[in-house]
Amino acid sequence: MGPSFLDLQIVTNTDVEEASAFFTGSSIGYLTGSILSGALYTRVNRPLSQCSTLVILSITTILTPFCSVYPLMIFIRWIVGTCAGFIDTTGIAEHMRIWGNEGQALMQLLHFSLAFGGVISPLYSEPFLAAKIEESDILQNITRWDNLSVYINHSNLTSVNSTIDIDLKEKLPQTTNVHWAFLISGVWTFFSAIPFIAFFFQDLKKKKKSKISSKPKQVKQRMLPKITLLFTIFVVCSFYMLYCCVEDSFASFLMTFLVKEYSYVSKSKGAFITAIYWASFAAARFSMIFISKFLKAFHLLCLCCLFMLIAYSSFFVSASFAVVNPSALNALIFFAVLAGISMSAIFAAGFSWTEAELLRVTGPISSCILVSASLGTMINPLMLGFLMKELSNMWFCYLLLGETVLLCCIFVFLWSFNRFFLNLHYGPLTDQKTSLTIELSDQIHPLNTLESNDDNLRI
Repeated sequence: MGPSFLDLQIVTNTDVEEASAFFTGSSIGYLTGSILSGALYTRVNRPLSQCSTLVILSITTILTPFCSVYPLMIFIRWIVGTCAGFIDTTGIAEHMRIWGNEGQALMQLLHFSLAFGGVISPLYSEPFLAAKIEESDILQNITRWDNLSVYINHSNLTSVNSTIDIDLKEKLPQTTNVHWAFLISGVWTFFSAIPFIAFFFQDLKKKKKSKISSKPKQVKQRMLPKITLLFTIFVVCSFYMLYCCVEDSFASFLMTFLVKEYSYVSKSKGAFITAIYWASFAAARFSMIFISKFLKAFHLLCLCCLFMLIAYSSFFVSASFAVVNPSALNALIFFAVLAGISMSAIFAAGFSWTEAELLRVTGPISSCILVSASLGTMINPLMLGFLMKELSNMWFCYLLLGETVLLCCIFVFLWSFNRFFLNLHYGPLTDQKTSLTIELSDQIHPLNTLESNDDNLRI
């Protein structure tokens, strides 16, 4: 929704602070979808639920730009967020169930697809965005409309100018064709639901052929006291909440910040810069598919946190200089690219590191992580929208830099807590591959026992 955010303001006739509720509605929906997925994960057919949710998501995406009523727009964004949360939670839980810690590269590939969508979304949205109206153009139209009043009330020219200032935006209504961009996204989403229909019928065939029901695999957690376990989950969730605050807000408000803060940045240029950011984000995630085979998840997280600090602190400095020096915009773009690269591996590598060294990422834990992530993306847009409207657009830089510093501090604390407390008192987390091998051997063991008993009987 980032590139089309300003156009949705036109559709609903709202400002930045009011329209930031669209992001909050999506985040509340994402929270709802994550909880719903955790509750229904073992009770429904997962391919069928994924397929039906994707169809609902495609329909609501297409209907979004037609919701001109403000509460209705928030409601439709809530439905979109609910579907997205359900799909993400189920998908990650299925990934960890099938591959576990062995699927680190596949987890990077999964999140690369998200970044790829972020690259092409601004590109096909840009032709349908409303043009940025310059203040001089508005004044020219207003002058033409109020020319007669100015001549008649020449003595009261001050009041006429006041009327012009108050009704500056109302005098020149804007239109947008952004519904075509949402149509493209909706059709794309609908086609992505088709493979799950094949998976559904494939599961039906397997159920008909299998006569013996097998018990689900159980993963073993590290034996921790309940309070210690809950505290560890809380810190992990806090890490993800802050990360999603930074990543989601930066991508969603980047174009808004550039267009509002710098008069020389048009909507087209803002969308182009957003596309560059997403391109770097996607390219880095694609490269992480291969890099993750040589670097452990912990090392990736260390590098990403370090580069995030460099990127956001430098972005803040460049943004300050770009107000008076337009050439500093190039540095701003560079550090936006660096921010995209630095954040590319954190989400997937965080799951892999948690699975390998902290906790087994079961369905409930996956749901807790995504619920906390949705809480961050729910609160942050409201806070950022308020600060940008009431104080300054530069709060876009202040808030994200502060959250990045706090994110890195939590990561360092979590690593220290695991290494110097959990590992020393409760031992390191055992390799899941060994656990699964033992479980598989336990499942085969009864057959081997029967064979051995037959042999003993013969002897």
